[in-house]
Amino acid sequence: MDRLATIKTFNSRIEAEIAKSYLVSCGIKTEISADDAGQSITSLQSVRGVKLLTLQVNLVKARQLLEKKR
Repeated sequence: MDRLATIKTFNSRIEAEIAKSYLVSCGIKTEISADDAGQSITSLQSVRGVKLLTLQVNLVKARQLLEKKR
């Protein structure tokens, strides 16, 4: 059973959603995790960050794709 691993932590959900869309278009399934009270306290996103997650087996490829996109 594969575990989820953090690809990158972003300052906002919008940045994480853009990265997620890109990775999904490359065939990598991702999830977003943010402790922002269900998006009702968005100011917590910049304090605690928004994590983009994937399965451990996809971690290296996902990071390489995001780095290449920069």
